[in-house]
Amino acid sequence: MLEQIEADLKEIKDKEETLKDARGKVTKYDLVRDGIELYIKERNKDHEREFIQISTYEEDVYNFKNSKYISDYGILDVPINNIDDDYAQAFVDYLWDRPVTRGKNKGKRISENTIYKPFSFVHKIFNYFKDDLKIISSNPFDSVKRKPHAVAEDKEYFTEEEMHYIKDKLEFENIRFKTLITFMMDMGTRREEALAIKWSDINWYRGTISIERAFVKSKIDNRYIIKPVKRKKSEREIICTSYVLELLKNYKTFKEACGFVINDDDFIFTAWDSMDIVDPDRYTREFKLFIQKIGLKKDVPLKNMRATNTSFYVAHGKNLKAIQNRIGHENIETTFTYYAQANFNEDKKLVQLYEEEFYNKLGLSMADIYRIVANRFSDTKKLISVLEKVGNEFIDDSNFDIQLERCQNYFKDLFPIFNKILNIDSMLDDDEIDHIFEGFQALYHTIKIDTLEPRIKI
Repeated sequence: MLEQIEADLKEIKDKEETLKDARGKVTKYDLVRDGIELYIKERNKDHEREFIQISTYEEDVYNFKNSKYISDYGILDVPINNIDDDYAQAFVDYLWDRPVTRGKNKGKRISENTIYKPFSFVHKIFNYFKDDLKIISSNPFDSVKRKPHAVAEDKEYFTEEEMHYIKDKLEFENIRFKTLITFMMDMGTRREEALAIKWSDINWYRGTISIERAFVKSKIDNRYIIKPVKRKKSEREIICTSYVLELLKNYKTFKEACGFVINDDDFIFTAWDSMDIVDPDRYTREFKLFIQKIGLKKDVPLKNMRATNTSFYVAHGKNLKAIQNRIGHENIETTFTYYAQANFNEDKKLVQLYEEEFYNKLGLSMADIYRIVANRFSDTKKLISVLEKVGNEFIDDSNFDIQLERCQNYFKDLFPIFNKILNIDSMLDDDEIDHIFEGFQALYHTIKIDTLEPRIKI
């Protein structure tokens, strides 16, 4: 008991001396809330000196004022010195046990990424107390078990077929919406980058656009902010598709026809009745309504047009370094982690290959069957095998031509589209034939190829 009394008296004396010497600064005996408020003030100074971007500062302010999990647990009203290893572990356990309170996942645990945000902020704050203020000797959140981490999740994106469909339907939309969506789909930019493009950023001669800034909305007071791009690597010049350049020219002509004087320093995507920029969330809502209107069931947000663009290049085996430079990722690992995911198109091709080999009895694609009909099939050994399977007869020189004609007529009856394509066959090369029949794969697998009755031999 005497030892405990002595320890308590020593702590009281230490506290009094600490508070006496603090001169208005935060000490380890102050509340966590007081320490965070000082941290926020210093972050604001860093922003004013342009050491950090305003969005980084506002992210800290938002985490402090709006984190439900931090405020509900009560950590803000605990003295800094009272946050020990046990308290830190209890806070992390609390986060892991939080349930989703609404939506289709109601009752399930919240995701690790959701847990990571409040944990990361508190961990950063206690590093500030340790490294900058030097009021604690160690960070109690360093040694917690089941420490949450940011988990890179596969981004939902549109397949190539869906991209074609969207582009077709965009032709019926207003010119500003069509130009913006096509721009994001073709260029792979972030939404905030696309909306911050100015006419002066276009190099018509080189056919490029310079990405130099971003347009975001404040998380604190919803004001519009024009800021530098996310990272130095994000500042880049990228080549435009010819269609995007044409759309931009048409859109500029449209704005001028509406009576607006277009200056180089004007933003491209502006309001209908002025040259003022528009709330970024408006475009997101418009895109969601557009996707619903054209009947696509996927819930892919506008910002994921970037993932759609990049997934297209990755799926076609293009140079990851080139993709990284075009997209503006700081690290190539980001490009690979986020986008070199299980690709729907590649999976589909694997299944088609398997089905063609085992389920249509011939091991041929629909394009190959057409080549047999059009006398363009060059693999004689494979052709003889097909004729024997379909014609139910051994093939040699005496019956090759007869069975070939017999099979060709049978295939024409099965696939009436062949007769139409035969009319333009002389204008097609092999690649074009492959592309034509890619769209018929679903139909092809529903058609059964039977063995013909053997010929009656006399």
